[in-house]
Amino acid sequence: MICIVKNMKRIDRKILLAFVILVFFFVLLIKLIFIQIFLHTKINATVKKMISSEAIEIAKRGDILDSKGNILASSIKKYNMFLDPKIIKDFYKLKNVLSKNGIKIKEKNLSEFGKTSYVQIAFNVDPKSVDKIKNEKLKGVGFESKYTRQYPEGKLLAHILGIVGYNGSGLAGIEKSYNKALSGSNVVTKNRRDGCGRIIRDKFVDKTKISGQNIKLSIDRTIQFIAEQELRKTFDKYKAKKAICIVQEPKTGNILAMVSLPDFDSSIKIKDIGILKNSAISDIYEPGSTFKIVTVSAALEEKIIKPSDVFYLENGKYKIANHTIKDNHRIGGCVSLSKAVEQSSNIAMVKIAQRLGKENFYKYIRKFGFYSLTGIDLPGEAKGLLKDIEKWDILSLPTISFGQGIGVTAIQMINVFSAIANNGILLKPSVQYDAKMLENTCKHKEIRRLISVETAQTVKKLLKNAVDFGTGKSAKISGYTVGGKTGTAQKFDSTAKTYSPKYYTASFCGMIPAMNPEIVILVIIDEPKGANYYASSVASPVFANIAKKTVHYLNIKKDDKN
Repeated sequence: MICIVKNMKRIDRKILLAFVILVFFFVLLIKLIFIQIFLHTKINATVKKMISSEAIEIAKRGDILDSKGNILASSIKKYNMFLDPKIIKDFYKLKNVLSKNGIKIKEKNLSEFGKTSYVQIAFNVDPKSVDKIKNEKLKGVGFESKYTRQYPEGKLLAHILGIVGYNGSGLAGIEKSYNKALSGSNVVTKNRRDGCGRIIRDKFVDKTKISGQNIKLSIDRTIQFIAEQELRKTFDKYKAKKAICIVQEPKTGNILAMVSLPDFDSSIKIKDIGILKNSAISDIYEPGSTFKIVTVSAALEEKIIKPSDVFYLENGKYKIANHTIKDNHRIGGCVSLSKAVEQSSNIAMVKIAQRLGKENFYKYIRKFGFYSLTGIDLPGEAKGLLKDIEKWDILSLPTISFGQGIGVTAIQMINVFSAIANNGILLKPSVQYDAKMLENTCKHKEIRRLISVETAQTVKKLLKNAVDFGTGKSAKISGYTVGGKTGTAQKFDSTAKTYSPKYYTASFCGMIPAMNPEIVILVIIDEPKGANYYASSVASPVFANIAKKTVHYLNIKKDDKN
């Protein structure tokens, strides 16, 4: 009986053990089924994350070059350095190695971030320093590469080049205009790790093929330097509000130099984004007497006046309605057209415009490109100000004839002078170098013909006389004939709603050589301080200094035998 009981106990234990084992395997089976069916996606994603990754191959931004191939803007690879405090074992060795490479850290910096595995400690570390640090095989040190934009010329071409933002996109200037071409295309590559943890790339990326395109400008660094240097002297001397200089090649429309003061350093963080505005294309000003070439050109083209015509100047005062038009230069009674331009007579221009009529005059203003964009390949261009002809009052025609009551931009004004220099053909201005220009054709940049070759030659002769015998005498340079026009314009005071008696814009636009121009130069000095604010004293000498150095640099043949 006792044996039977013992045998029964052994059988019960075996059954119990078998039951327990069966339950264990059943639970395990359920668990496996649950994992396979319900956790499959999650586990698959986790494994995939462990053995594969994506990396972005960042394209190197293209360089910006001047017309001679000098680098004006380029991208250089730099590194941001980070630490993993959890892995670092020998802090003092780390500190010494980094210190030798110009990176200083304090031990407490690591503890301040608690349990984090990522602490940034240095930015824009150069590649040489990175290689030296990597050779030390320090644990817990990592690097992230990036490209930083550099501008070797500093302030020299600030408004033309512009800047790039934190994300590497252009925010102003050429950097913005040609952002797509300069940027290139980033490429995403997929990497996998083998059993030993080695990285296997899915494809090889040729970085030269994803890099941005280089942009070559028509800007000549040397001419830009000459223009900036001479303009800054006058800008500082007269404590001017602003100053502008543009040098243009009339036969191609290419801009050789463009300076706007005050300027900025592209390499330094910009705090006031207003400084990015390029005054040469964005600021609107009343041109004053430089606009008189539009009045004269239109009337000559329409054959309403002839070079031999004589104009009575009303003894310096010409009354229209309740307003009196005055001449600053008391010339006398009757003068020729040439004399009227030489002495910059407002009254003569009014009489010419009256003969032309407001419809004709308005048509030519628009035809010459005013109140329209020139299409220059820089962002932020303004189209100027001009009342609709229906809104012109009795004083609109007379005042606009001598450059008052109309708003223009510097790029519009020099483009018109260049059109006259180019025998009447208006071209689209550009700051990008175009190899097609070497083929001696401008058809792809031609906008329209403004005036005939005959009219253009007559106007050039009038501009030459204005420098030889008139208000532009201070623009003369030895060995060359110069044609040009001064402009001293009162600024409108919006508060007083009248023209200011103390704020002026002095300008001069001229061409060299006078009858077959190779270059055209515009100088604008806004609000020069002091008693002598006239363009003949302020702007013309700047033109002469820039022209003298530029013609020598370009090796332009002398044409003045006197």
